Amino acid sequence: MKTLYTRIVIVYIITVMISLVIGFFTLTLLFRESLGNDQEDMLIKQGEGIITLFEKIDDISEMKALANELLVPMFVDFAIYDAEGKLEVFGVNKRSIPEERVQQVLKGGVYREDGSDPNKPIVGLPFQKDNKRYALFVYVSDSEIKNDAYQVILLGFLSVLISGSILILIVSRFIVKPLTKMTQVTQELAKGNFDIHLNWKRKDEIGVLARNFDIMAEDLKKLEQMRRNFISDVSHEIQSPLTSIRGFSRALKEKDLPSAERLEFLQIIESESERLSRLSGHLLQLASLESDQHPFEPKSFSVDEQIRAIILKLQPEWSKKDIQFTLDLPKTYIVADKDLLHQVWQNIIYNSIKYNKDGGTIGIRLTKKARIIIVEVEDTGIGIAEEHLRNIFERFYKAEQSRSKKNGSGVGLAIVKKILELHHGNIYVRSKLGEGTKFIITLPLRKQTKR
Repeated sequence: MKTLYTRIVIVYIITVMISLVIGFFTLTLLFRESLGNDQEDMLIKQGEGIITLFEKIDDISEMKALANELLVPMFVDFAIYDAEGKLEVFGVNKRSIPEERVQQVLKGGVYREDGSDPNKPIVGLPFQKDNKRYALFVYVSDSEIKNDAYQVILLGFLSVLISGSILILIVSRFIVKPLTKMTQVTQELAKGNFDIHLNWKRKDEIGVLARNFDIMAEDLKKLEQMRRNFISDVSHEIQSPLTSIRGFSRALKEKDLPSAERLEFLQIIESESERLSRLSGHLLQLASLESDQHPFEPKSFSVDEQIRAIILKLQPEWSKKDIQFTLDLPKTYIVADKDLLHQVWQNIIYNSIKYNKDGGTIGIRLTKKARIIIVEVEDTGIGIAEEHLRNIFERFYKAEQSRSKKNGSGVGLAIVKKILELHHGNIYVRSKLGEGTKFIITLPLRKQTKR
């Protein structure tokens, strides 16, 4: 009983047996009722024929001889009572008939079996000959006819049970076989082997399950690859500043090191330390956002004022590159987490400044629709190649080698994507290499709960 195959077979066989038992008794009852009525009608017709024959023959011995020839193929016997109750039996079986039934028929009544013993139907018919009253009782000579019929029915049901059980054994094996295969595949997945596929073409529920299983295996494979890449990327991102810090720390031990170089080395160490601090902070924040434990406090505020404040805050960055801003920011209030959205605008605008050309421009446009706002940030920077666009929101992904030289951690856009998801918003990017990049951000106006 521990295996699904055994359970299916037992349940199927029990179901078939119960169905056959119910069917057998139902069919038997119907058969007995139908056959009993038919036999009584048959006995009445045969009795009428016997009466007609008896009225034409005067010799009892001749009647008996003729009756024996007729009764054998008809499987019936009959008995005749005269008015004094004298009995003449025609056939081989004598039936005991109560006296009151004989008198009932002699008085002109017709007697039919009342069903107390449906295996032995009997009818009584009155008739007269030579002004004398007689009672004719006709009954089946061999009750084994019905028994044979019941045996045929029983054998039919037994053959159905046996053949059905064999078919159930075969069909159940066919049903359970895919599940057994899935169990083996699951064990392989548990061992870390994700290069497995069922590739079934079945269109039933098991086929759908198999296809979903293949999708799950593929997703687990991608997740495992992402995990390995994540570990590799984190190790690389941490190892690079640590190597710089270690190298310049050793250089500072030189006694004859000029003070200018010493100050430069200390500045590099400080810069790399800040880079490590930013990386660890971003990773902690991303982990917090993904765990759904990060504080989420929506409130109403002016989103256009927030964007202007961030542009003003980043003035030292864009002033050095002589970047010009074109703004279209109508007064717009939104219900959202102000601190989290501050990170979104700061990250997007800062990237537009960092990867822009000297003397370039940045256009920021805010549009309010029925239930959402759309913020577009477009720059005239170095752009992103088309093959990299779909991956820029993955953690540690850097579209261009030139970008990695600008001390980016590759986590900022992943944080932006997650914050917008928490607000039921989204972000899209359009870019052409060497022409610039445009980020399109959508956010709902109404109050949101964290996803």
